Amino acid sequence: MSTEQSKPIKKTWSRCPACGVSVVASVVHEDGVIALLKTCPRHGEFRVVLASDPRFYYTSIGKGSCCTDNDGCSSFDELSTCIALIEIVDSCNLSCPTCYAGSPVGVGDEVDALPFSDFASRVGRVLEKKGAIDILQLTGGEPTLHPEFFKLLEWALDQDGVGYILINTNGVRIAGDEEFRERLARLRRSRGRFELYLQFDGPQSKGQSFLRGEDLRDVRTKALDEAGSSGIPSTLAMVVTRETLPFLGDTVRFGLAREHCRGVTFQPEFRSGRVSNTLPPPAQMTPITVGDVVNHVVRQSEGVLCQEDFTPLPCGDPNCHTLGYLIRHPAGTFGLSRVVDLKALQGFLSQRVNYDLSDLSQCGCETEPLGKLLAETEIKSDQPFRIFIKPFMDRWTYDQDRIDRCCTHVIRPDGQLDSFCHYYLDPQEKSQGAESSCSS
Repeated sequence: MSTEQSKPIKKTWSRCPACGVSVVASVVHEDGVIALLKTCPRHGEFRVVLASDPRFYYTSIGKGSCCTDNDGCSSFDELSTCIALIEIVDSCNLSCPTCYAGSPVGVGDEVDALPFSDFASRVGRVLEKKGAIDILQLTGGEPTLHPEFFKLLEWALDQDGVGYILINTNGVRIAGDEEFRERLARLRRSRGRFELYLQFDGPQSKGQSFLRGEDLRDVRTKALDEAGSSGIPSTLAMVVTRETLPFLGDTVRFGLAREHCRGVTFQPEFRSGRVSNTLPPPAQMTPITVGDVVNHVVRQSEGVLCQEDFTPLPCGDPNCHTLGYLIRHPAGTFGLSRVVDLKALQGFLSQRVNYDLSDLSQCGCETEPLGKLLAETEIKSDQPFRIFIKPFMDRWTYDQDRIDRCCTHVIRPDGQLDSFCHYYLDPQEKSQGAESSCSS
């Protein structure tokens, strides 16, 4: 598997794509890409591309070993929790072939719902430890199926420590249940502080059936526009596959045309849930990386975006979150970098590409220059259009150093926090999270 001109970058822990066992891995710069090399004693050598464009890769170092296999050992109570997800149902009204949670179909009396008392206890426990949750995301399954959905949502809105709430939805009930939608709109008008995180696979026909088993474009558009006309804003969440990659620019334009659309999150597909073991793993893998998304959306933006509009967020690991902003203006739409040098606001980015724990203090989220700027930008909700790139990890791309710096957390059934990528690595093992993590 060796190639010419290989330059070692670091050592880390990863997973065998075939069996999931923890293995030592090497990150190298070779053949113009950043690659992860690993060997499983049972299944042999594997190679996966972490960055097709090395300019979008940052050498991140985690906390170091605290367990024998260095797996899931971060104390997430000590880390920033930018987003906390909680599964309020384990059922869904769709059976998407690519569901990362592997949620079973269930509606009506068949919905497997989290009891309200458990919800309040688990979120309350995190608030006691952390003092605040910047963003609480209600997820599942399909969260709008919860029989006490509004009781849960109103309770969360009553908590001073919860800054904002995202409702992670496929849009089916939002589009089809007028009474539910109107009740949600009334709550938004009276209380604010939440929006839809709407599953949306682009305005094109390609890739829809592969992702969802059917074409749901009309449902998503109705959910987006009906909610928007009622005062409920949305962020589009698009899974990026090889089929949908050519349509990122169309998705941005689709969202920009709607004032009630706050932005789009591009999530490169990853092999978890229903897709994790559908095919035997090849020896090499080239997934869609952050650089692929940035370069494609820039080319497809017809000059509106440029690479300088995108910057990683160092509040977690800089390989975990990449953010860009478009500004809606009467004179035309333009990227935020036209008026602000984003990288100059992040000292560790302007001089080098190494990142370690000491750099966490340079983010500050609210106190440092970049954090202040982003907060001010978000306040002007009628102008900015957020473009977020979130590359989740699977067995192939798993890097323990990223887990050690994760700020996207799941509130587990035992009330402890876990990294999203660690929690969903093997969904069938989610209930065993307390045994597989050293979080306390």
